[in-house]
Parts: sequence; structure tokens; C-alpha cells
Amino acid sequence: MKRRNIQRRRLGAVLFVVLVCLAVATVISVVVVKQAATERRAAQLNHRDLQAIWLAEAGVERAAARLAANANYAGETWIIPATELAAGDSAAVKIQVETIASQPERRSVRVEADYADAPDFHSRHVKQITIDREAILSHQPSKRPN
Repeated sequence: MKRRNIQRRRLGAVLFVVLVCLAVATVISVVVVKQAATERRAAQLNHRDLQAIWLAEAGVERAAARLAANANYAGETWIIPATELAAGDSAAVKIQVETIASQPERRSVRVEADYADAPDFHSRHVKQITIDREAILSHQPSKRPN
């Protein structure tokens, strides 16, 4: 009888150790999966931020081209459909152009690029520069940050 009790105790101890090991492995797995999800989300947000920066740059270039063609260009809201962007989200680039009162050939250009409509993944970048219209017309763009 004593042998059976000893064997049962050993079996119980082994079962307990196995259950503890499974619990530890489960906790480690959950932590790894959560960390991977967090890193994926951070990478997606970084991608969206970079896309907004490049859209703002494109808005500046668009404003410069429009100003070269038309001195009265005052800006626009440029809507870019999702089909034209790699990540499959749409964007809106708001361009505002104002003449600098003391320097009629210079324009203050403010570009606000909004990428993705989803509130969790929305990214905005604002860029403001001064453009010399004479430099654009002479094919030597001169852009100075404000």
C-alpha cells in the first residue's frame, strides 16, 4: 500500500509540474502575441505618418506648379482616392495660398495633409512655406521655410 501511495504522490507531483509549465508557456505566448500586435500597430501608424508627410510635400509641389500657371491661385482641397494610394486609404490635402502684402511676388503656402479617414489610423501633417513666384517662373524654385 505504501508503494501505491508513493506512486500516486509522484504522479500528482508530475501532473502539477506539467500544469505549471503549461500555465507559464501560455502566459509567455500571450505576452509575445500582444507584443507582436503592438509592434504591428506602431509600424502601421508610422507608415501613415510618413504617408501624410509625403502628401504634404506633394501639396507644396502642386501649389508651386499651380502658382507658376496662375498668379491668382488661392489654393484648393485635393482629394486623393484610395485606389491611387498603395495602402488603400484615401487622403485629403488642403492647400491655402496667401499673397504676402509687403512682397506681392511671394506667397505663403500652408498645406494640411490628412491621410486615412479611420479615427484610429488618421494621420495629419502640416507644412507651411514661402514661395517666390518669380523664382518659379524662372525655373529656379526658391522655397523658404517660415
